[in-house]
Amino acid sequence: MRYAKVTRNQFEFKDDAIVHKPTRAEFTPVVGTKDSVIIWTGDIGSTLPTGELYCYAEVLAMMKTLRLEWRCAA
Repeated sequence: MRYAKVTRNQFEFKDDAIVHKPTRAEFTPVVGTKDSVIIWTGDIGSTLPTGELYCYAEVLAMMKTLRLEWRCAA
């Protein structure tokens, strides 16, 4: 199985969520908590036309990194 590369430019900040645009997965912090989030996995498990998949763990890791950066910038 081949995995598609997860990159920063695949993500956008939308309202209070971080969205992985290719899969529409969302990572939404829970207000009033330090590390709690709601995760909607979108189409992470769907096969791309190239035959690749996005690795859930890699998408989640990038979302967590962006979340920490976002929180530190606030």
